Amino acid sequence: MRILDHSSRKILEKLLYDQHGVRDAFREFVLVMGGDGKIRATTLETVEVAGKIRKVLQIGLYVAKYRKSKNEVFLSIDGSQLLNDQLTKNVVELSEEECREWMRGAPVKLSTDSYGKYVVGKIEKIYLGSARVSRDGKAYPQVAAWRRIPEE
Repeated sequence: MRILDHSSRKILEKLLYDQHGVRDAFREFVLVMGGDGKIRATTLETVEVAGKIRKVLQIGLYVAKYRKSKNEVFLSIDGSQLLNDQLTKNVVELSEEECREWMRGAPVKLSTDSYGKYVVGKIEKIYLGSARVSRDGKAYPQVAAWRRIPEE
């Protein structure tokens, strides 16, 4: 677990700007990266307290995953909700049925091909995290297994 330095944060901000039009992503938070590329948002006070306590494994709210090898970032459900009104591009409005499929982790056929490689799903004002868009126009949601809706 390490606090993102200025240059790493700039890389993250550029990726989020390019992918979703977000400016000043998570500006009010300290960002901490785990060994698996998971980025967590927290406060400076939490970092200070965790530094005084032994064996703290994680702090903060999981907001994104950064894959350095592919230079890509996925927003978690919580991360997309924190950035909600800042997301200005590559946001897909889902129907209720598409929302159910998304939250099951199943691919969702997009109605247009004008999206980028990554999209954020939403229904009304609820954001559902990132998905990778395939060449055939399907969005593959990155929903953690423990958060998925079970099959009916």
